[in-house]
Amino acid sequence: MTSEVVLMNRQAVAMAADSAVTISGDRYLKTYNSADKLFPLVDGQPIAVMIYNNAEIMSTPWETVISLYREQSRGRSLETVAAYAEDFMEFLSGNPDIFPADHQDTEYFKVVAVVYTVLAEEFDYQVQKFQQTHPGGVRDHISSIFEFVVGEMHADYQRCPDDSPRGDLGCFPKGMGEQVRRRYGGEVDQLIMSLTGSLKNEYPGLSISEETLGRLREIAVFAVTKDAFFEHYTGVVFAGFGSKEKFPSMRSYLASSVVLGILKRKQDRRADIGADSGPVFQPFAQDRMIRTFLTGMDQYLRMFIYSETLKLSRGLVADIVGRTPNLSEAQKTTIFRDYSNNNLAGAVNEFFNSVDNYQYAVHTRPILRAINTLPKKELGETASSLIKLNSFQQKVMHSVETVGGPIDVAVITRNGGLEWKREKPEL
Repeated sequence: MTSEVVLMNRQAVAMAADSAVTISGDRYLKTYNSADKLFPLVDGQPIAVMIYNNAEIMSTPWETVISLYREQSRGRSLETVAAYAEDFMEFLSGNPDIFPADHQDTEYFKVVAVVYTVLAEEFDYQVQKFQQTHPGGVRDHISSIFEFVVGEMHADYQRCPDDSPRGDLGCFPKGMGEQVRRRYGGEVDQLIMSLTGSLKNEYPGLSISEETLGRLREIAVFAVTKDAFFEHYTGVVFAGFGSKEKFPSMRSYLASSVVLGILKRKQDRRADIGADSGPVFQPFAQDRMIRTFLTGMDQYLRMFIYSETLKLSRGLVADIVGRTPNLSEAQKTTIFRDYSNNNLAGAVNEFFNSVDNYQYAVHTRPILRAINTLPKKELGETASSLIKLNSFQQKVMHSVETVGGPIDVAVITRNGGLEWKREKPEL
């Protein structure tokens, strides 16, 4: 894991990243404080790039990929940061020297294998859960449990958590799903046979319908084409100035692997500073303490208080309605349900809107106002301090410090270009 932040005002951009990297395995967990996550994108140009979440793409270090792009782009400037970002993504897509076709095939099978492994783990969990409530009755329901798990994953690839439709990624051309089916259909069937054969050995009596097999095949396609990154992915953040930009801008992407010559990716966040716009304060990856500093309240504490306030309010309403004389139980139930579904939720939301407005006025707005006027040196120091804040929280609260080590800071201005600072490692 990591912690990174981008601060921007009309004068400059400050990007900061820690240097911790965590390597884990079977009963193995080790953290190193020597990873590079922040790099100049093009020599001589006022733009930099940060990575988080995964240090490699398709078994190739991101640092290597970025250096290859830098060599190719030496002396070339583009008009906007958005253009640099898209050019970099196209460089990855159209570069068989870095990602040959057979390597792309291997990585696709790895992605599908990971998805099927997650599905098998969820199936094991649901079986154990069923055994706790229905001892001895699992064998009669084992096939239904598997169909349920496959159906849930199939639905997750098609619906977002808010139940809105999950679209296809815009980076792929129309008909990409059919191309994947034609290219990898036979190999996917082999993976499915391996998965189901292993589960049948472990759970005698498991039978799998053709409908469920069809859903497993579709999941192997959705893992590539749908706007979902359930597999390992990397966040890639670009910030600085294009040749035609008076003020700085930022673009961030989620990127996974190259499939059939196209990098699976989507634009995650964007920000553009204008003549009248305010500053940008954008953390990435592990950002809990940074957001707490900005808002004045831990986001998980806020959710807990919201839940407890709603619970308390419902209890008070139930108590008052229950003590009201001359009402039947049916009338009391109707009044409580009507008030809870309408007035109570609105009142609680209004209360928390007031809390949010207070937080913004007292904590957030003064910080943003200060960032908006900071000179470049102080902007870089502020970005570094925010990463240190996350690192300090990890140091005192976690047994494994997934944020820490020397902090890299890049401060970028249109005239001065990219200025680099790396803290000395602690002795």
